Amino acid sequence: MSKQLRIALIVILLAVAGALYMLISTPDYGDINADGLKLGQAAYQQGDFDEAAKWFHLAAKKGDKQAQYRFAMLYRDGKGVDRDDAQAVRWLKLAAAQHHQQAQYQLAAMLEHGRGVDRPDIAAAFKWFRQAALSGHRGAQMHLAVMYEEGRGVKKSDAKALDWAVKAAASGNSEAKSYLQQLLNRINAKASGGDAAAQFVLARLYQRGEGLHADKNRAEQWLRQSAAHGNPAAQFHLAELLRQRKDAQSMQEVAKLYLQAAGQGEMQAAAKIGALYAMGLGVDRDIAAAVSWLKKAADAGQHQAQTNLGILMAAQHRDKQAIQWLTQAAESGESDAQNNLAVMLALGRGVKQDMRSAMRWLKKAATADPLAQYNLGLIYLRGIGVMQNEEKAAQWLQQAQASGNRQASLILGLLYDTGRGVVSNTKAAEQWYSLAAESGSADAIYNLALLYYNKSDFSKAFELFRRAATAGDLEAQNIVAFMLQQGRGAKPDLQQARDWYKKAAQHGYAPAQFNLGNLYRKGDGVEQSDKLAVQWYRKAAVQEYAPAQNALAYMYAQGRGVRADREQALQWLQQAADQGFTIAEHNLSLLRQKQSGFTLASLSVDFRIRAGILTEKPFDLAHWLQIYHAPQLH
Repeated sequence: MSKQLRIALIVILLAVAGALYMLISTPDYGDINADGLKLGQAAYQQGDFDEAAKWFHLAAKKGDKQAQYRFAMLYRDGKGVDRDDAQAVRWLKLAAAQHHQQAQYQLAAMLEHGRGVDRPDIAAAFKWFRQAALSGHRGAQMHLAVMYEEGRGVKKSDAKALDWAVKAAASGNSEAKSYLQQLLNRINAKASGGDAAAQFVLARLYQRGEGLHADKNRAEQWLRQSAAHGNPAAQFHLAELLRQRKDAQSMQEVAKLYLQAAGQGEMQAAAKIGALYAMGLGVDRDIAAAVSWLKKAADAGQHQAQTNLGILMAAQHRDKQAIQWLTQAAESGESDAQNNLAVMLALGRGVKQDMRSAMRWLKKAATADPLAQYNLGLIYLRGIGVMQNEEKAAQWLQQAQASGNRQASLILGLLYDTGRGVVSNTKAAEQWYSLAAESGSADAIYNLALLYYNKSDFSKAFELFRRAATAGDLEAQNIVAFMLQQGRGAKPDLQQARDWYKKAAQHGYAPAQFNLGNLYRKGDGVEQSDKLAVQWYRKAAVQEYAPAQNALAYMYAQGRGVRADREQALQWLQQAADQGFTIAEHNLSLLRQKQSGFTLASLSVDFRIRAGILTEKPFDLAHWLQIYHAPQLH
């Protein structure tokens, strides 16, 4: 082989080898499966910025926000690519739009200084600083504090400057802490010099304990100074602070402050003073003034004012207007408005009855509102517009009870007592009745007493019946008298028995009138008096109380306490017999046959459980549903 041929062959072999080397060693930047971000980061760490730029670019084009950010930084710094701020801004915007915190911050910084854009854009810079700050970027938070303090790109606000400075300093950054202290010193100086806005800022800081130790007394001092200078925000927040005291004198000052702030256009205060006028708290009750202030606040979008206005309209039977305001508040998420709107839809007040919509609003409200939870339970319990489901009713009622709804506790006691929707459980019934009784529910006290009575625990039963009787429960008064007469749960005491019978009798309770008549007829614990016996029998008889009608007939037949009158006796016996009173039927037969041997009922006591909410027919939905009847002051 000639020398020239050998040289040519060597050149060819070297070229082929080089090509093979390049083929093996050169990255395939078009490989869609390659992890461009990871490879780019590896290259960057090795100082190979050209290689890093190619891989970051590959991943950035695929939408990787971290790669977009890293590629942008290469353009900004001129590493691996020619420095190009416009390209940096382009890629930063893509990453920032994907909520990349650092990209948002760097983009804001470039826009603030006019890098990569035609001119500085402070408003856009503020927007991106804020996005980064909201996601926790300490540098962005610090930057926002300065921008608010200087009024650069945003309306000047010492309050917001402090808010962001506090957040920035929370990380322990010494620069942020130093800046925060300087800012506090400047605001303190302004406040001490009589600046109402600065005084308000300091007051709020002391209230929240941000940047300063929480101190309600200092907060109140600064709020008072700011409020005295006419600051409506301070007047409102001072009123909110004083409202926690709840005494009459404080409430008068609260109302005055709300009124001052509302007069300056503070709509939160307008909503509150409207509620106070409606409730008569701190001011004389004035529904016209309440409606006026609530409407101003409601028109301004104050959702609680819309709710309270709807409540007032419903109370005045202006149902269409009530529906309008309650709907607006309900759509904004106000649970008390949602509940009241649902009740009005269920009852067809102001609109055509619509149980489907009522259920939809109740379910929304029931996530937080105990009245709505109770109402849902009630509707499922009785199957109003839905399939009856006592198990689901019990679940909703338990939620309502956990929120403090005493009526729900009573119904749960009934369910466990009767085994409706739950497994019958006397102990559980006792627990639920007790909870409702602690809240003062008369029916719960009565049913709990009856539960003990049926277990022959007469002493506990007597104490509870007496508690209910003392509160004015006529049935309980009659039972207390009976138990004293019989010596059950207490020592026999006919005089006290007479007194309790008389209490109930004087309030028109027919069984007690009949029992009292028996005492006078027999002379038990009282001076015997047929005349008084007739008087009390007659009061019960005219209420169509059959045992008393039978007894009154006897008195006429025997001429006891009245002139004997067989026709009157026949008439009263017939009325009692028509009601199915078998004793009267027997006596009527005897009287017609002119025979003696009349039978009289001795005592009349009703020991039935109070369960009307479970059994009432037809069911009075309007009576049992719970609704907010008065404005709420949240």
